[in-house]
Amino acid sequence: MNNIIEIKNLKKTYENGTIKALNGIDLEIKKGESVSIIGPSGSGKSTLLNMIGALDRADEGNIYVADNDLMQKKDLSKFRLNEIGFVFQLHNLIPNLTVLENVQTPLIETSIPDKKMEERALEILKSVNLSDKINQKPTKLSGGERQRVAIARALVNHPSIILADEPTGALDSKTSEIIIKLLLDIHKKENVTLIMVTHEQNVANMAERSIYVLDGKIKEEKMNTPTGINI
Repeated sequence: MNNIIEIKNLKKTYENGTIKALNGIDLEIKKGESVSIIGPSGSGKSTLLNMIGALDRADEGNIYVADNDLMQKKDLSKFRLNEIGFVFQLHNLIPNLTVLENVQTPLIETSIPDKKMEERALEILKSVNLSDKINQKPTKLSGGERQRVAIARALVNHPSIILADEPTGALDSKTSEIIIKLLLDIHKKENVTLIMVTHEQNVANMAERSIYVLDGKIKEEKMNTPTGINI
């Protein structure tokens, strides 16, 4: 299998260098792999995810994602649009738009015709069992339904990588199980690379591989053999 992500000696500091968020990260992730990144608050796991998703740039090192050199690439917005699907803890839906409109938002800046945009969004919403909610506003949905909308929005561009930052952090245990199962099902069916940041060990264990981050460094990696979801 080919690597879709290759990171070498990646470093990132904040507050004029006083905070070392990443302190020499080396990491390879294969195309189609599911990986969890786990660690305590402030360990650097979300910063690492932001680097992979080109939401921020590193200070030093090398990072290649889907054959793109992110240290040198100028148009990061186009890279994100073509390659990355984001799922955040607080879903970040636009409250005055309908479910269907929210899912279509990543397609607005593309050349896809309006009719095709709608067809694609409807198809994705059907896959996450939200066909009956397309005209609802996010405020009328449950937490789990909102997160499913966020997953649909992440998938609408057919990304090569899904980045999920604490996707179950604001959910109860039963809803968390549904969301993790959905992400893993999509990962398998679409052969999309899935990277989840979490502080929950039982969620982390559901990925094929877990990476433990502490003080901006990878302290441990292990292969998992998930047999079912038990959150």
